[in-house]
Amino acid sequence: MIIRHLTFVFVSTACVLFSSTAIAQSDSSTAIHIAAVSQNSPNLAVPSDKRIPFGWPSLPIASARDGIASHVRWSPQRLPPGDTIRLRLTTALDSRKPLLLEVSLPGEAKPLGQFNFNFAPVFQMGELPLTRDQAQQVLQHGIVITRTIGEAPFHLFGPASDSSPTNPSTTNPVPPHAVAIPTLLQPHLMVAGETDRWAEYNKRLEGVDTVQPFGWMEGALLDGVWDLAQATHSDAFANGYSNRMSLYLRGDRLIYEDPKSCPCDDRIFGIEDTLPFAAIAQTHPNHPAVDLAIAFWKNHRRPPGFAEGCVQDGGLCSAEGSYTVGYPLMRVGRLRSDPQLISIALDQYRIRKQLLVDEDQNIWLRNSNGRRTMKNWARGVTWYFLGLIRGIAEAPDSVDTSDLRAEAIRTMDWVIQHQQDNGLWRNLFDQPSQTVDTSGSSGIAAALAIGAKTGVLPERARTAALKTKHGLTNFLTADGLLAHSTPSNRSPEAQSNRRVIFPVGMGLTAQLIAALGKE
Repeated sequence: MIIRHLTFVFVSTACVLFSSTAIAQSDSSTAIHIAAVSQNSPNLAVPSDKRIPFGWPSLPIASARDGIASHVRWSPQRLPPGDTIRLRLTTALDSRKPLLLEVSLPGEAKPLGQFNFNFAPVFQMGELPLTRDQAQQVLQHGIVITRTIGEAPFHLFGPASDSSPTNPSTTNPVPPHAVAIPTLLQPHLMVAGETDRWAEYNKRLEGVDTVQPFGWMEGALLDGVWDLAQATHSDAFANGYSNRMSLYLRGDRLIYEDPKSCPCDDRIFGIEDTLPFAAIAQTHPNHPAVDLAIAFWKNHRRPPGFAEGCVQDGGLCSAEGSYTVGYPLMRVGRLRSDPQLISIALDQYRIRKQLLVDEDQNIWLRNSNGRRTMKNWARGVTWYFLGLIRGIAEAPDSVDTSDLRAEAIRTMDWVIQHQQDNGLWRNLFDQPSQTVDTSGSSGIAAALAIGAKTGVLPERARTAALKTKHGLTNFLTADGLLAHSTPSNRSPEAQSNRRVIFPVGMGLTAQLIAALGKE
């Protein structure tokens, strides 16, 4: 339905995010994040079958056809020191079509720039470089956001507000979470000079700055933050892990949205949603959600015939299942001393080796009833390899994994052959026109490092992983986010040279760093 007569809702805040004293004491060696404080936006409801995560505030964006702008404001203040300045916006509702936003200063005809949110999942961050003069104008006057491409309902995360209802336009709300929306997910300016990018990276993982949708995205981060907490004995990482977990586990309930932003509470949407149960089982072994996962795995095995025993969605055997099914299955089976679950886990690796590795040793992302697609895609290689390594490492000593260990060594030799001089891997290994993908590269290196640490792989795996870790430094933003990642695989753009900030790679990098230990 086209809403032609729109009212506007003005949201203000009682929070002073940056006092003049704080700004005076800041310096350009630390990244500063300045959140917007209010919005004036069309009163467009979230569709009744969808939901904004955690009851956090959202910013409605009108369709391109309506052409109505949203206005976001900051508290007027002096811009902190630093010549690296980014304006950032983050999606709060799933996008399944091309979507382009234009951002301008109020009253200015020439836009500051555009935000490409094509096929973007929730928590997809976009950024726009600004000059110091432009940023000061943003602080003084705010920004106007207009959609130029896209008609489907769409919301960004909005400014935090203590003085007004959370998500007043949400028709299917979830109670606001005790963990407040972080500044990095609100419309904000990032200002920095020469920072310690790895120190900034650690800060981003000590809270919920990089939270992702429940499933394979958040699961990679839960693994990484947990691994760092154990490796460093850091209370900050441990607290960050607990806060992340509390976003989805509320008492005995599992609360989350599926990949299309629809509520999916207390049930499992698909095989990619079961990765977090490796973490849940590790720290909440008796949570009722673990039993949901076990029932899902058992009920989604293929019957006799093609891919018999493969836990999968429909007719699709995917590399994702090595990491999102085989590994958590193995951990739950070990923790519960359940030989049936361990046996099902082993099947996942052996079936995928048969169906996803061809006679030339290439690794394919998917096999749909005998038809393979997406050969040697870096993140697909990650899912296959990291899941295999993690599963072997989790397996009880009494279980024979000799064939899987041989496959792990073969895969190690094969990926090292494709490693670029900078330590990373191309998005598609076989295409010289493709640039590197930091998310796939960090995941492959995590598999190498974990394999070396656990004795599954020889020392040369650690050497290759260390090369990757050093290479990733060049792709960290000034505030420690990992840039230059392939977008979520929901359109042909995942096989293109489009690159985005994608925190999944930060979770995979955390696994890499924890396994490397002291360099």
